[in-house]
Amino acid sequence: MTQLYSSLAKIYHEMYQHIFNYDEEFDFYDSILKKNGCTRILEVGCGSGMLARRFLKNGYNYLGLDLFNEMLDIARTEVPAGTFVQCDMRNLPFSGQFDAVLITGRSISYVTENRGIIDTLAGVYKSLKNNGLFVFGVFEANGIFNNLTDFEQVIEHNNKRIQRTSKLTMNLETGWTYDWYAKYMIEENGEVAEYDDYTTLRAFTKDEILLFLKLAGFEVLEILDEAKTMTFIARKF
Repeated sequence: MTQLYSSLAKIYHEMYQHIFNYDEEFDFYDSILKKNGCTRILEVGCGSGMLARRFLKNGYNYLGLDLFNEMLDIARTEVPAGTFVQCDMRNLPFSGQFDAVLITGRSISYVTENRGIIDTLAGVYKSLKNNGLFVFGVFEANGIFNNLTDFEQVIEHNNKRIQRTSKLTMNLETGWTYDWYAKYMIEENGEVAEYDDYTTLRAFTKDEILLFLKLAGFEVLEILDEAKTMTFIARKF
């Protein structure tokens, strides 16, 4: 499993404020939630709390969940008004509590086994109230595997320079999986630190996700297709 969310959690927090547009991402979820009258929400994969602060500021009854305590420690510091719990998305403990469940940041991509996907969706279904909303994004297999290229990112944050060089290679052991090797070079106060990281991610075809959702008891309301990602909006019925 990647170190990005554990020993490198602080680096993640600093980098992704520049990689993601959290205001734009919040606006996307906010429009869907308001349209469907959702106020009590669970965010799975809440990370360091960057969306949490926006949900709370806008009056949502919010609970954030993440697998990594290191990320939650940052979230609790950054968003002291928030409530955060540590849990694996494959084993959600809730029952009929939420108007909506969001799996943000395409976090479900780290669940590479079919059994894990089925358990995750079953837990989401159980967590929702009747007619509750489920919103999540995935990497789209055709888009990923048609352009599986290396890339580099450089971030400047508070006099710190963070360089990440990424290499992607096919894996295919448990579906449309691929390996992500990353090297981090952190320059600060004239000193350089290097870290290596590795993880396996899963991409999906549209038909795969539609079948998983059908088996879990969800009705698909909308699918948003982009170049390498898909976002699914579904309802418990």
